[in-house]
Parts: sequence; structure tokens; C-alpha cells
Amino acid sequence: MGEIFDETWLKLREPIDQRSRPAVALTLIKQAWQKHGWKRALDLGAGTGSNVRYLSPFLPVPQQWTLIDHDEQLLASGVMPETADSVTRVVRNLSSEISQQVDAVDAEFVTASALLDLVSESWLAEMVETCRLKRRGVYFSLIYDGSIQWHAAVNDPQLADDPEDAAVRQAVNTHQRGDKGFGPALGPMASLKAEAAFRAAGYQVWLLQSRWQLGPADSTVANMLVNGWESAAVEQAVSESRNADRDRFRMWAERRRETVAQGNFGLTVGHLDLIALP
Repeated sequence: MGEIFDETWLKLREPIDQRSRPAVALTLIKQAWQKHGWKRALDLGAGTGSNVRYLSPFLPVPQQWTLIDHDEQLLASGVMPETADSVTRVVRNLSSEISQQVDAVDAEFVTASALLDLVSESWLAEMVETCRLKRRGVYFSLIYDGSIQWHAAVNDPQLADDPEDAAVRQAVNTHQRGDKGFGPALGPMASLKAEAAFRAAGYQVWLLQSRWQLGPADSTVANMLVNGWESAAVEQAVSESRNADRDRFRMWAERRRETVAQGNFGLTVGHLDLIALP
């Protein structure tokens, strides 16, 4: 979906993430936590800690959380729930030596939000193997799946359809497979690749819908998405020397910003949550 990591964006998306996550995910994780007597959890690419704020209140105590992110300011800004008895923040780049980083924490449960579609296939393979060796539980949430669908909040076909929607989506999804700092990214195929890899490692795996359903109340986020998609699509067109497409994508973004401004829109952005349990 384009990589936006600043604190303002993270604050805006957190309530949308929370309402989009499947309730059954909490049930499965809580049952596994109780069954195995887990206490130590690791949150990768933690940002301000939204994942901990969502999960921790539903899990048995005691809980020892380690949050890893490359951005010290984001890590420091997050307020943690009281149920997280111990919180350790580690400033580190996740792009290499991921198995050593996970093993150093010795967590029984590994989680990440909005990360997996950015990593490479080799990164995923290393993660699966290091989790398999210690039979760690895994929860990767809000994995972008390549689906972007506009529709009208009130029946109005002119608001729902734009002739360039499909072309922009294709350009964005191609851009998503570029290098995001981990090597060529898995992009929209991340959830299916991870599902297959964890199943092959002997895990029980669930893929659950966590799609964003946005409407007029989410106009700020919708505009930020349009801007991000415009940048990604234009960058992809330029990289392929398609100047005409660059101009088409900019015109598309103007029309979609107007769609949002009119206040009669719906926007679905596809995500999946993956749970892998030993």
C-alpha cells in the first residue's frame, strides 16, 4: 500500500486496524497462550506498540514483551497497557539476522503488524525456520493482499467506478514487490507464501480476513492512501519509462481525492491475518 511509518499515520490507522482484526484471532491466540503457558512475546516492527495495545489486555498475565523497531522515537512514544508487566524496547534494523534477533529474545510468541508484505521470501524462510525450531506461536496481522475496491456509500455508480482503478491497483501491487529494505518484497503474495511455509513446517495455520472498510468518517486516511498509491504508481510508471501512465495516474488521484471530498464513498483495502500455532 506504500510505506508510511510516521507517528501521525500510525495513530490514524490504529483504530481502523483494531476494528478490522478478526475476533477469532484473539480466541485462538489466547487458547494457545494458556495451553502452552506462554509468558514472553516479541513484536517485530512494533512502531508505537499498537500490536501490544491490542493483544495484551486479552492475554493471561504475566506478560513480558519485547518491541523491536528501527525508529527509536516511535518506540519511545507508545503508551503500554497495564497488562504488559514488562516491556523492553530494542532499536534495531530487522532486515538482516532475523533469526539471531528472535533467538536473543527467546520469546514463545512472535507477532508483527503490517510487516509481512514488505519482507523478502528469504527473510520469511528464515523466520519460519527459527520459529519452527523452538515451536513458537506466530501472529502476523494486517498483511496487504493486493485488493483495492472503491464503492459508493449510497448507490451512485459514477462514484464507484473509475476507468483507471485497475491500472493503478496493478501498478501499486507491482511497486509493492520492490525492495522495501529486506530484498524483493513478497507484496500481495505474502500471506499465501507464509501460509504454505508454516504448513510445511508442521504448523496449524489460519488465514483470516482483516480487510479495511473505509467510509466518509475515514476521509483523512482515505486521502493519505490515495496520495501514497499515486506516488507508488507514478514511481512504477517512471521506472518502466511509461510517461503517459504517469500522467494518467496523477489524473486518477485527482479524481479519487474528489471522490473522498464529496463524502459519499466506500473503500475496501484487502488484508489478511495469519496465525500459525505449533
